[in-house]
Amino acid sequence: DKILNDEIDGMITITGNFSCLPLKVGVQAPEMCTLGVRSRDGFHYALDISRIQDANRDLKAEDTIAVTGTLKLASEVMTSEWSGYDIMGVVLVNTLLRTR
Repeated sequence: DKILNDEIDGMITITGNFSCLPLKVGVQAPEMCTLGVRSRDGFHYALDISRIQDANRDLKAEDTIAVTGTLKLASEVMTSEWSGYDIMGVVLVNTLLRTR
């Protein structure tokens, strides 16, 4: 599920699975996968957790999570470290919670 409040504050909440981000075709896989969120509608988003102080460090792949933050579309971040990933965008995370 994706909930957009763009008109109000530019915040987005995405609920889904904490999972490895898919690579674009032709991009060599790094040694370790980069974790992001796979939303319930099947889209992948990278997570920039640099703005949260109490990042939940015990999350595991496939945990169900809810992230709230500001969404930067893939077209806005393709010159960054995320350019090799097949993602919808990057969430600048304010909160990240494990859900059920």
